[in-house]
Amino acid sequence: MNSKACSIPESCAEVEADLKKLDRMLQAAHRSSIDIKNSYDFYVLALKEFNKENLADSYIYYDRAKYELTSAINEAKFKIKGSSFHSLRTLSYFFKLYGLYAVIFGTLSTLFFSYLIYRYAEVSILEVPLWAAFFAGLGSSAQILTGVADDLRRDGLATRYKRLWYMAIPLLSMIFGYMAYLLFSSGLIAFNANSQTRTFSTMFVCFLTGFLTNWLINRLSQISRDL
Repeated sequence: MNSKACSIPESCAEVEADLKKLDRMLQAAHRSSIDIKNSYDFYVLALKEFNKENLADSYIYYDRAKYELTSAINEAKFKIKGSSFHSLRTLSYFFKLYGLYAVIFGTLSTLFFSYLIYRYAEVSILEVPLWAAFFAGLGSSAQILTGVADDLRRDGLATRYKRLWYMAIPLLSMIFGYMAYLLFSSGLIAFNANSQTRTFSTMFVCFLTGFLTNWLINRLSQISRDL
């Protein structure tokens, strides 16, 4: 038996991180219509002991809460002749927990904008080529996939891309990409390069603008609050 896996964390930070992760797991299970009552009761006890700085008792309740959550997930599975199979509820739980909805949307969005670049790159609106908006959309799709990957690498589950709001990112990024092209084509930012190099540079800027859409939304929201 791995003794390290059975050891109780020695610091508040470790226990707090475990409790926060469990909280996100319980939220995902609850939104997937899985009965988490027993698990949630032990989670509340773990929080109470943590607030009292009783780390050992807090971790014991946390461990029991995880056990009850696992049992609830297993109960939500289909049982056929002694074998268990995932149900719509358990699949929904894992999709929410690991950001798989965002992964699917980000992948489809990537394919969609790649097709638009290939098929309609030469089309222009007010002398602005649509590939500027499409490359920004491609960048925002990469942002969604990168965000999920970063969450999974750091926390083991998705924390930022769990809800439907991220579906608006590619639409907003197309607007930002369009404006980025106007900014660079206006001559306010000069490139000492030939026409082909300038075009590739603008494509990269539009892609980068799309990738930074979430950051731009935060900055613009902060500016609007300060006005």
